[in-house]
Amino acid sequence: MTSETERINEKLTIYRRGLSSRWQARVKLANGEWHRFSTGKTDKDEAKEVALEQYYTVDFRTKNKLPPSTRKFRRVAEFAKQRMQDELTADGGHVVFRDYITAIDRYLIPYFGNMNVASIKFSDLQAFDAWRTKKLGRQAAHSTINTHNSALNRVLDEAEQRGWITSSIRPSLINKGKSADSRGSFTDEEYRFIYTTMRTWFQSAHREDTRETREVLRNYILFLANTGVRHGTEALGLKWKNISWFTKDDERFLAIYVSGKTGGRELIARDNTEQYLDRQRAMNAKLVNMTFDELLAAKIDDYVFKTRSGRVVTLFNLARSFKAFLREHNMETGSDGKTRTLYSWRHFYATSGLSKGTSTHILSKQMGNSTQMLDRFYSKLSPKLNAELHSGRTEEKSKKNREEESAEAPTLPDMSNQLFELFAAKQLTEDGLLQAVCGKSGYKPTEAISMKAISLFKDGLLSEAGLLKLLGQ
Repeated sequence: MTSETERINEKLTIYRRGLSSRWQARVKLANGEWHRFSTGKTDKDEAKEVALEQYYTVDFRTKNKLPPSTRKFRRVAEFAKQRMQDELTADGGHVVFRDYITAIDRYLIPYFGNMNVASIKFSDLQAFDAWRTKKLGRQAAHSTINTHNSALNRVLDEAEQRGWITSSIRPSLINKGKSADSRGSFTDEEYRFIYTTMRTWFQSAHREDTRETREVLRNYILFLANTGVRHGTEALGLKWKNISWFTKDDERFLAIYVSGKTGGRELIARDNTEQYLDRQRAMNAKLVNMTFDELLAAKIDDYVFKTRSGRVVTLFNLARSFKAFLREHNMETGSDGKTRTLYSWRHFYATSGLSKGTSTHILSKQMGNSTQMLDRFYSKLSPKLNAELHSGRTEEKSKKNREEESAEAPTLPDMSNQLFELFAAKQLTEDGLLQAVCGKSGYKPTEAISMKAISLFKDGLLSEAGLLKLLGQ
């Protein structure tokens, strides 16, 4: 079959390709571009009728500043998601794109999916707001609605770029969300209870993947509480290459670069953070033979918060494990009645800083918030938080608390520590471990070695005979 073409008028032509039995059409738009479509007809006369009908429709839409054609919201959303995912894969996209993709999947597509993207009106947005409130069981917070609006704008941008909507018909987005309140926090005593109890709590889980997630959870909480980094987007996107040593006046500080909802920023972690991150290094089989300093110098392009089996922990699994811990220890809400989540550690960091006399201006640079926002949340609390500072008393009590916080379980010498890590990673046999640690005459177990041996025995990694040898029996 040969190709056929018939010009209906100066702006409309129908044609049929050699391998197709159906007639196609093209219409010349006012801007000089061509709009192509299928008539869906095999008969020429029927194809002409469809083409003319579409021609007048397109002409009308163009004169009224409407797109010549449109698409279902679901289809456009998939294009927008793919564009963001491609940028994330190429390390060129913002980390917050992950939140936009989640919002599109959980909220936007379920509601707008079957609508034509060009037909979405302000009244549809109002109806969506009511639907979302019902779905959440409460009025959404400003921050949640901002995320949803940003995700919706990505879809509308995609539609406009592809000619499926025009700027003149884009609906104005709304945000009547509930003003955010500070989340529930923890006292210093509760903080110490949590990180102390979590040293062994993970071992009680029945599933291996749950145990691994809970083991990471402890380091994750200590990291959040000592950096002010946002839970989720910022913390879980952290890679080893984003951590470095910063030297000032012959003293070095741990500098961390994070990227999140407000862009990228560099912050200085509290000194104890090195311990928590080094434990994460030791869990990674690929990094176990490197020292912490060697790891930072190497700028490794790998995620920090990974389990022993090499999985990057997920926001959902961390939140679920933390909720289980709080429920198990009756700590789900504080004395103020506010629900506690992993986001509460950012509030804990802020109140802890204010209690030590840190200004909201300094905190804002560290935490990536505006000074005005911190003032709004914490100005009423500040006098009580700084009671010792205002009264002229010393900070001996705070100093004592910091010393207690940094008092970890007895530590192993570097060589013994690496041997135990190799054994736990199944890179060293039990016989090899015993020979290296307690094979020499006069061996006397330290408290750290005894505790590590007992822990391995409880996990089923060490035999009873091996345990007794390491205990010096």
